[in-house]
Amino acid sequence: MASRIMVIHEYTVIQKIAQNYIMTEYSDAVVDVFSSTLDAIEVLKTEKYDIILCAMEMYGLDGIAFSEAILQTINKDAGFVLMTSNYDKKNIISLHQLGIKHVLSIPFTQPQLTSFINSIFNPRSMRVFERFVVNDTKVFIVIKDQKLKARLINIGLKGLLCELTFSQSLPNILIANELILKFPEAFENKVAYDVKVTLKRISVSEYEKNYQPKTIRIAYKFLEMPPESKQIIEKAIKTSANELTMAEKEALQQILNDEA
Repeated sequence: MASRIMVIHEYTVIQKIAQNYIMTEYSDAVVDVFSSTLDAIEVLKTEKYDIILCAMEMYGLDGIAFSEAILQTINKDAGFVLMTSNYDKKNIISLHQLGIKHVLSIPFTQPQLTSFINSIFNPRSMRVFERFVVNDTKVFIVIKDQKLKARLINIGLKGLLCELTFSQSLPNILIANELILKFPEAFENKVAYDVKVTLKRISVSEYEKNYQPKTIRIAYKFLEMPPESKQIIEKAIKTSANELTMAEKEALQQILNDEA
């Protein structure tokens, strides 16, 4: 069963960043976003969620009051994460004393957010690999003398998830055991060749109106690769691990300036 996660923040940009980060790591999750704690608490009275993320500074019910209100709903046992731009040590201690164990600083990176989620509901503690986003990276799936072009969704030291347009020739994809990764200009257009893999999972990510598959996602586990390719992948992951995109940085900085 897909995990259900709720994100409450008055700023749409924070909602979208959190939603994108979660969907990148948990492609099968259901993520609902709210701008009001008052609206969110009404939903929590009747619908079950696994994890709830809420901003500290909210109109109506602030994050602390909201966490207390949750205890009166069917979601009293759900994991709760408080998001705040005031990540002062004394503030964190006082929140812990109030019973709020998980406090996430704003701005946050994908690894920081997913680390909190993993620590709360560990059904995925045995995940194949920790994943990161390397934007604009192309994946070529090698099938004999054919190369199918895919878009990288996320990547880790032990494997990757990619997405491509569905076609009738895709049944051949089941026999593919080699990838080529082409990284963008930000990573000097480096190319990792001869990456041997095994298919772990394939799923439909989007359907046409006639219910035919439109795009599919494929998870691969790395088996072996040349040292040069391994070095390229590791460097890309290390660089991306704790980065926000420039657009995200600017949007988040504007929010922090508004709150100051």
